[in-house]
Amino acid sequence: MRTLTYLAAAALAAGVALLALMPSESSPAAATGAGPQDAQKAILAAFDRYDVVAGASPNDIFLDLIRNPAFPGKADVIAVECGNSLYQPLLDRYIAGKDVPLAEVRQVWRNTTQPSCGFSVFYERLFPLVREVNKSLPPAEKLRVLACDPPIDWSKVTSPEGLAPFEERDRTIAALMRTEVLAKDRKALMLFGISHLLRGGGSAVAMYEQQYPGVTYTIATHFGFQKDNEKLEKRLARWPVPSVVPFAGTWLGQLDASYFESRPGQPPAAKGYPGADAYLYTGPRALILRQQIAASAVLDTKYITELRRRAAAVEDPPGGLMHPETFFQRELESGALEFGS
Repeated sequence: MRTLTYLAAAALAAGVALLALMPSESSPAAATGAGPQDAQKAILAAFDRYDVVAGASPNDIFLDLIRNPAFPGKADVIAVECGNSLYQPLLDRYIAGKDVPLAEVRQVWRNTTQPSCGFSVFYERLFPLVREVNKSLPPAEKLRVLACDPPIDWSKVTSPEGLAPFEERDRTIAALMRTEVLAKDRKALMLFGISHLLRGGGSAVAMYEQQYPGVTYTIATHFGFQKDNEKLEKRLARWPVPSVVPFAGTWLGQLDASYFESRPGQPPAAKGYPGADAYLYTGPRALILRQQIAASAVLDTKYITELRRRAAAVEDPPGGLMHPETFFQRELESGALEFGS
């Protein structure tokens, strides 16, 4: 009996010790005020302290943010991954409300180095949305969309060697952020894949912050934890959706980095999400919706024929992302949910 008592006491002590290692929302970390906040309010507030707020796209939260009447007073530029910088003059005219047909401006996101951009519903919506928002804004508050993909002219690409000069994408992004945003004392919302936004390594943010250190607030998006997801997501269950929480001063920032994305050269003892400042929560992993492809692109036979030509020109192997059929097959086999049926 005495042995059982000792075992029970030991188990209780171990449990208490474990709880002490996992800070709760009422812990000193939470007492600093660093907790989940309404996503739009948190992002808008970040512009008061940073010149650039960077978020992983595509995510409809950013379309809602652009519709927010407070956004134009906080940012001047929306810098995007899915935009061919070759067409920046055309894009500027379109966003300014000039008479530019949608069919013509689609070249901006359909003719990038990334085939997935051409099928993106998110970007199919974003550009017309910004154009419409600008119609009601005074000249000083009108938004500019900055296309940051390398200026490739696909009509001149007839071999793999023709694509090679445009594959240093982060260098192009960093150069445009320096010249078109930071050097002009403007503020920007960056919408890119997270690998371009994390500090460290060869990311675009790391490159331009060599000259402009500390100007960026990078927000990573929750797509589930790499381990113990079910257990940890229970701690997010009462968070508002969508919400943003900083890593500094919160239990998320005290988690081992292996719970998030692992990166080459990451220190073994790294904590939180290395290279990111905050976490965007849009709901549990099981409820995350998949971004479907744009019907307007699928039904454009001329565009699909051109994509097939490009795939052949750069000698993309069967099943590669340059082939439109790869996207068609994925769409056929996928459901509405990103991680479910």
